[in-house]
Amino acid sequence: MSSIDDAALEWVARESAGPLDDAAQAAFETWYLANPRHQGAYLRARAIAHSVDQVTVQASLKPRPDVAAPAGAAAPVRSRRAFVFGGALAAGIAAIGVTALAPDLQGRATYETARGEFRKVQLADRSAISINSGSEVAVHLTDTQRRVTLGHGEAWFEVAKDRRRPFVVEAGDVRVRAVGTAFSVRRHADGGAEVLVTEGVVEVWANGGTAPRRTLAAGEVAMVPADGSAARISADAGAVQRRLAWREGQLVFQNEPLGAAVAEFNRYNARQIVVADPALHRKPLVGRYRIDQPEEFANDVHALLNVPVAIRADGIRIGAVR
Repeated sequence: MSSIDDAALEWVARESAGPLDDAAQAAFETWYLANPRHQGAYLRARAIAHSVDQVTVQASLKPRPDVAAPAGAAAPVRSRRAFVFGGALAAGIAAIGVTALAPDLQGRATYETARGEFRKVQLADRSAISINSGSEVAVHLTDTQRRVTLGHGEAWFEVAKDRRRPFVVEAGDVRVRAVGTAFSVRRHADGGAEVLVTEGVVEVWANGGTAPRRTLAAGEVAMVPADGSAARISADAGAVQRRLAWREGQLVFQNEPLGAAVAEFNRYNARQIVVADPALHRKPLVGRYRIDQPEEFANDVHALLNVPVAIRADGIRIGAVR
């Protein structure tokens, strides 16, 4: 591994352990902007750091709590993520690539995903966008602002801190503003949008509306109407994680109406599910499924609700099978 990769790994490990102070932040920016190779190495390291969020560390690899620090020295504060990243995964930097690098520190780019396609984009400002199936995202970076337009669909944003350049997502008339945080935006056909916050704080509002801007914290969900009326906000960290399970290729339902669950599967699969009996639409379901396995879902519906199901090459029909 090159010295540039070593430096990139060290910077990401330091960021994972906690916010950089002003001097360290200035040193990082000097290093990052000094060479395009530094930027590429840093983005690769960030991709690895993101991948360890789901890693479980076996007990033998964890730091021993009974090892005392030297006399007079402060005990090091390192997150689990930083420990795993700095050790077990450091050797794997060449094995994990970055899906895309764009746009320039000042520039524009547009990304689209087809049904069933997912994409992760690393931006030049060190932010990252995970784009869900059937979505369109346009990015515009300037000296004063980072603006993303969600044409349709859904995306999850990991925003690099830069207080000089706010990060604003536009979904129709809905606006979401962040400095350094993680959140998703899903645009609805009626022009409104759903905002889920997984880290930090964001501000939401409808452009031109009279309702006041609202602040959302991690674990909160907001439905922001396009008509400018007040956003509906709830605190439900479990719901946030369930609704973002698509990032791991899964759909998770907790008392979800059958009609809504079917609509979610149809977002990802060419073989569409049809619920022929309207009386079934409100039947609640609980379960976890792979996005690409609508047949397993349909078979569970058959078993749980005792309704006929027909699985054919051109589609899946639930209820009143012809």
